[in-house]
Amino acid sequence: MRTFRDYLWEVCRTTLPISIFILIVDTIYVGTNPLEFSLEIMCVVLVLIGFTLFLYGVDIGILPTGKDIGLEMSRRKSIIPMMVIVFLISIIVTVAEPDVTVFSSTVNVLFYDVNYNMLVASIAVGVGVMLVLAALRIYLNLSLKLLITIGYSFVIILGLLVPKYILGIAFDSGGVTTGPITIPVLMAMGMGIGMAASRNSDPMNSFGMVGLASIGPLITVMLYGQLAGISDLMVPNVTEARVDTVSIATLTHHYNRAVIDTLGSVLPLWALLSVIMKYYLHGSWQDFKVMGVGMTMTGVGMIMFLTGVYSGFMPMAQEIGVFLINSDVGIWIMFLGLALGFLVIAAEPAVKILGSQVESVSRNMITTKTITIVIGLGVSAFVGVGMYVMSQGWMSIYYILPIYAVAIVLLWLMDDSLVGITYDAGGVATGPMSVAVIMSMYAAMAEMLGGAIASENAFGVIALIALAPIVSLSILGIYIRIKRRSNSVRL
Repeated sequence: MRTFRDYLWEVCRTTLPISIFILIVDTIYVGTNPLEFSLEIMCVVLVLIGFTLFLYGVDIGILPTGKDIGLEMSRRKSIIPMMVIVFLISIIVTVAEPDVTVFSSTVNVLFYDVNYNMLVASIAVGVGVMLVLAALRIYLNLSLKLLITIGYSFVIILGLLVPKYILGIAFDSGGVTTGPITIPVLMAMGMGIGMAASRNSDPMNSFGMVGLASIGPLITVMLYGQLAGISDLMVPNVTEARVDTVSIATLTHHYNRAVIDTLGSVLPLWALLSVIMKYYLHGSWQDFKVMGVGMTMTGVGMIMFLTGVYSGFMPMAQEIGVFLINSDVGIWIMFLGLALGFLVIAAEPAVKILGSQVESVSRNMITTKTITIVIGLGVSAFVGVGMYVMSQGWMSIYYILPIYAVAIVLLWLMDDSLVGITYDAGGVATGPMSVAVIMSMYAAMAEMLGGAIASENAFGVIALIALAPIVSLSILGIYIRIKRRSNSVRL
């Protein structure tokens, strides 16, 4: 097992570049004062230490428990208990997920017509249903390609029928469901089920739970919008961009919110895993102790991480977004988006978790570095182009629907062994750093442009971030399939 120092070094190596980049842009072009700059540095330190504690706690406390649950479910060969456990876990972790809370609150602030509780419930139900299907797929060795094709086909059809202003919200809801708590639990359960299912000989088939989980909210949120009678006439409640300032008051406010969000995430999950550990896994006292230490470290790390991100990174990103529109920097917005897209992925916790799991299952044939670079390049391109197109007033939320169609075509052309990894990557790319930095900047730009642009395009960038790794890794999968056919594959 890796040491705490190993995690600290990795976090500094991956997170410092985007931290320094944001600090430089904000200081030089937007402007700051000594107090704000000192608080920004403090937020960077909080992110570095919190990120390290979070990853280390996940590794020792959550991943082993989730994997044991998956193994036990497959050993018992009983489908009904498996479906119940997967559904309960998915509902609890989704409702408690900080990204879901922040996203739903943001939507409710901008659009009163979208009920906060109904939005959260729609997201949770979508995740729960799709995760049951994902677990059954692994257990029964069903075709992942077929399930994804059916799911994305529903998304495209519904997207042409529902009000356009719910589309961006629905698209982004699929990304925010897979956050720092959800990812390790789902991936560990998927790996456990995949390793123990006797009819599944390919360990790479254990991936795909996160990808399928992201499809559910796309469908259920669009259905909620249609059934709730949300109209195309819906307009945002905010008529101008609201930008938080980096201050002691902001830091205190977001610390309190981070504590509440984290307790709401960690405690229900801890309680559920403890019940499962005692009555389902029949774990020892040592198992409870190790899980407790890991969960505590995860919780403390998340509080520090979210406090730093929401108090420092989000206000700086909003300020930069307002500056870009006010200054009319043109094509430079694209270059800024290209850089941000790659740096955010390099700093994303869930991408590291996915990479390490892929590296382990593939026996180092596909490395964490390869996964990070391919995902980073895809997100970089999508974010850069998306920000520029939106800044010029050319963006339409309907542009995202053809990308889903392209994903379906690429899906059937790529190598089967990478399908699960590819669609899991779409979920892990949209974590706290993506929401905090890119979504905040994108929303601030849309609000500055105002009118129909703000109404239609305030949301949707998270969907682009989720689709980017799907497209880029699908292309890699096609390349690998061609190489394998020529018997000269080198990953």
